[in-house]
Amino acid sequence: TLPAHWQISQEAFSDEQWYWPVRQLKFLARFPHKYDSWLGWGHTIPNGDPAEPFAENTRQNGMIVLPSLLVDEVFHTLEIDQDKCINFYSLVPLYEEEMMLKLEQGSDALLDLFDKYQVSDLVDVARINVVTGRK
Repeated sequence: TLPAHWQISQEAFSDEQWYWPVRQLKFLARFPHKYDSWLGWGHTIPNGDPAEPFAENTRQNGMIVLPSLLVDEVFHTLEIDQDKCINFYSLVPLYEEEMMLKLEQGSDALLDLFDKYQVSDLVDVARINVVTGRK
């Protein structure tokens, strides 16, 4: 979920500070096929090994897969028929400390801090790090 000011032109995408969310979507769309795996609620994915910031304008270097924190729950799933249901997820960028908290204490610990600091899935390259309390 990108903010209204986000540059989304072909020209802007030549600059990684604008392109990285699209790059991450493309990478994660291929991830299950490339690694014979799957992605779902609460999975975290670092940006490389070791994880590096997505761009020069942020220290965020990982993602967590969550239902959108901005839309009503009724929009999280779409039942096609009794055998098929489509889940809709968002990718929330994470700082290294947030990723470690989730891995060590679980998703609930991280989501409690997201609630405390009112973090949503709207990309904010300078949002507060909910573990350290700093930007």
